[in-house]
Amino acid sequence: MTDYDETEVILLKGRLDGKQRNRLKRLLDMMYKPREIADEIGVSVDRVYMVWIPGGCPHERDERANIWINGKAFKQWFEVTYAKRPLKAGEGFCRTCRRGVVMVDRIRQNKDRLTYDLGKCPNCGRGLLRIVNNHRKHND
Repeated sequence: MTDYDETEVILLKGRLDGKQRNRLKRLLDMMYKPREIADEIGVSVDRVYMVWIPGGCPHERDERANIWINGKAFKQWFEVTYAKRPLKAGEGFCRTCRRGVVMVDRIRQNKDRLTYDLGKCPNCGRGLLRIVNNHRKHND
């Protein structure tokens, strides 16, 4: 197994689905409690306490040790921390290594209108799949 730079690791914990990412836009420039942020976005409060706050989410503590999170600052932090990182040509995402790797023993296959590459991770040997082209019929 080869060593790699830790900055290349893509965060998988704490990601949001599309509906939850859209709810981020509703956060106002005001202070929220972790429970309020979780309810507004539609996640469990455990994710706020166990993933985002230890991961560097901007927050403040008052004199009673209550945690307060600014909605606008949280949204900006989330978009930077969990930004999409496109893969280069010939790369696939290895879920074991948690990063994009150049696929070895790559084979291009077609099924109906779907074109995809099959290969292996050079570090751990896990099988990788990357969809290259998807020609679907469009209803006009």
